[in-house]
Amino acid sequence: MAAFLSLLAFVVLILFAIGFHEFGHFITARWAGIKASKFFIGFGPTVWSTRRGRIETIVGPDGATISQPELEVGVKAFPIGGFVKIVGMSPAEEVSPADEPRAFNSAPRWKRAIVLSAGSASHFITAFLVLFLILSISGTPDVNHASLTVDLVVPTLDNGKPSPASEAGLKHGDRIVAIDHQAVTKWDDAANTIKANPGRQLDITVIRSDRRVDLFVHPAPQKDDQGKEVGFIGVQPVFPNRRLGPISSSWTSLKAIGSLIAAFFQKVPSAFSPHTLGLTGGKGPSPNRPFSIIGAGRIATDLASHGHIADFLFLFAELNVFISLFNMLPLPPLDGGHLAVLLVEKIRGKPVDQRALVPVMAVVLSVLLLLALLLGYYDITAPIKLPGGP
Repeated sequence: MAAFLSLLAFVVLILFAIGFHEFGHFITARWAGIKASKFFIGFGPTVWSTRRGRIETIVGPDGATISQPELEVGVKAFPIGGFVKIVGMSPAEEVSPADEPRAFNSAPRWKRAIVLSAGSASHFITAFLVLFLILSISGTPDVNHASLTVDLVVPTLDNGKPSPASEAGLKHGDRIVAIDHQAVTKWDDAANTIKANPGRQLDITVIRSDRRVDLFVHPAPQKDDQGKEVGFIGVQPVFPNRRLGPISSSWTSLKAIGSLIAAFFQKVPSAFSPHTLGLTGGKGPSPNRPFSIIGAGRIATDLASHGHIADFLFLFAELNVFISLFNMLPLPPLDGGHLAVLLVEKIRGKPVDQRALVPVMAVVLSVLLLLALLLGYYDITAPIKLPGGP
């Protein structure tokens, strides 16, 4: 039941993010004086809809004139997305003479740029609000005061071999109380002892479910930042959380978003390379591959169902930053692709024939669909697991 409720919460959050994205386009289009004729959550048959806005007169299927509000808002049968129909934005759409003054391409270029950017901006706003709530309510890990309780156990080393901690049987929740029968009271003392003994067997005593358990660990030799050989077993301690005030939460949230943006540009080129995706070499996908919405849902469910609510929400914030930046790539039909077209129009001094973009859009959509199917297949057959997770 916990896993089902966790997955349901993740789905609801994703639907909110999609709806907020479309609302960003919708509200800025209304502000810019551009006509929006539809705003729906979901796809497929209409479950419920109503009409709002200024009254317009149209010709019905039987030739009779109909007066009705111009905007239809509602919910579709399949809540897997959402859309807003902005008049004149689609290359295939024929705009009526009555709507021409309020069509997308009739608006000033700078207003069109704001409308196109509003969807991605909504994801940044969502990420900021989620991070702000995490820092204000749950707090941020105080890395200067690590506890002796094990939080995560790294399952494997970089060479693919099991980590010493995993081999020895260390588990999440174990509290280290002694190493080689010498009591330890601080995490730094335990870490320094492990680092000072690469390759040597250590007897680590832990408290597990109110019982003392002795585990024998052989720290793997690794090089530290100075090139010195140190021991490594592959554990991360639990850090106590420290709540932040409104100003500190705001500033830390902005810095976190900045770090996520930097990570996007550093990691995405290699993450989507043929080697990482398992398309070359015959060895399958790399553990550093990206995951699909299926994989994101699985990871989110694991986090929430095991009580890691702050990590669950951080994943949601991280996904919003990723979606925002990916959506701004200069590839039609992504919003960034439409912005690139505006830039080309500005440089050329004349409009781009939107019909010429249709083949490009078809190719991009086909590649994105194939990529989604490939990652979805990997997430079903070889799902990514969190360190120390189930």
